[in-house]
Amino acid sequence: MRALIAWEYGPAETLTLGELPTPAPAAGEVLVKVRAASLNPADLLMTGGAVRAAFETTFPFVPGTDAAGTVVRIGPGVDTFAEGDEVFAFGAPPSYAAQFGLPALTSGTIAEYATFRADGPFVVRRPDGLAPETAAALPGTGLTAAAAMLDGDFGPGEKVLVIGATGGIGSIVVPMLAKERKAHVIATTTAADERYVAELGAAESIDYLACDVAAETLRRHPGGVDAIVNTALHGDAVVPAARALRPGGRLISTTPGTPASCGRDDVTVTVVNGPPGVTAETLPALAARALDGTLPDMISRRYAFDQAEQAFREFAAATHTRGKYVITMSEQRFSGTRLG
Repeated sequence: MRALIAWEYGPAETLTLGELPTPAPAAGEVLVKVRAASLNPADLLMTGGAVRAAFETTFPFVPGTDAAGTVVRIGPGVDTFAEGDEVFAFGAPPSYAAQFGLPALTSGTIAEYATFRADGPFVVRRPDGLAPETAAALPGTGLTAAAAMLDGDFGPGEKVLVIGATGGIGSIVVPMLAKERKAHVIATTTAADERYVAELGAAESIDYLACDVAAETLRRHPGGVDAIVNTALHGDAVVPAARALRPGGRLISTTPGTPASCGRDDVTVTVVNGPPGVTAETLPALAARALDGTLPDMISRRYAFDQAEQAFREFAAATHTRGKYVITMSEQRFSGTRLG
């Protein structure tokens, strides 16, 4: 099968399209013919070696955690799916799934075929009317966004600052906050994407390239905001942003390394680590939101499979992302070297 392959740790430029044996589904797994896959920051972390100390990557390695496609083979013990079922799914790389005991596993989705563990809530049927590309953009970021919404317990009228509003997670958090929780959303963005966040449902936007976000938030809302959802700042970079919170406010962060207190003992800090609280209804609920328009189309870049190398390089080079990068598979064969 064709796949985007990392042969060793290295930058995005070192990944190449090539041929690998088609994986066979083990017990409890299904083999999916991938129709579309989306990119996530975790793909860069696993191939670049940034998280090597915590999650060792075995090479050759196929990146990708999110996909939509057709079940073409059933592993022993699977009775929840049949060949021909259209599905979309999330799966973690083996080392990540093993360390956290996560009931989600994949062989890598930027490939013609990928295996997924099927005995949990991470593989579901794709509803009629939901395009494979749209479905492939939902799982990883959608699960994280859903977890952030649970942890935040947001209420109507609350002022919520969303940092990284245009990214994959932010593009789901903003409309869920604005349209479902009726919150007043202040979104960080650039001048070029002000219209995009407004269409997502943001009541206000702040150009983070033009000003200090916390200072500008406090200028507009002197008492501070009720909550911050951080999807972009890492480590101690979150601390200055916490100045925008009112006393007793809440910080919900989806990035690792967020300080436990952010320098304030009067706020609550919650770090969303992985997809906790996922049920059999989580992914179908995301699909329903995409179908009814609650979640607008958040695909910003589309690539053919033959452009997978380019997609990975451009994703790695982006300093400001909007929505999701999605790769669509085709039937065209690649004239690379077969490896078994």
